[in-house]
Amino acid sequence: MKISRPPHAHQPGSPGKAEAVAGTKGKGFAAKLDQAERAAAVSGAERPAAPRKASAVADIGADLKAGKITAEAALDKVVERVLDRQLGKKAEAALREKVGAALRESLADDPLLAAKVRALSQE
Repeated sequence: MKISRPPHAHQPGSPGKAEAVAGTKGKGFAAKLDQAERAAAVSGAERPAAPRKASAVADIGADLKAGKITAEAALDKVVERVLDRQLGKKAEAALREKVGAALRESLADDPLLAAKVRALSQE
């Protein structure tokens, strides 16, 4: 089976888009770059980004660093927050238990996650 190109397809090495790109080099490119930077400044694109929203578990991390809680307690709190966020606080206890057990199992079975949990316990 032979596959052919449509008659209007761009052939490699033929004039087309390459000519349009070739016109933006040297001083012409620098001028276009300056125009783009001025336009960005006018539109406010160079404004500093808004401060990042604090992590949903930042307070747990702070408590862990301060030594107020153990790594195991921190993991339990994180799992509970994940369950609250994903299932809702009013989810059935059986469902919360099943999903929580799956999360804890994943933390234990995944080599990368298990290593991170061990590192938390050793700090």
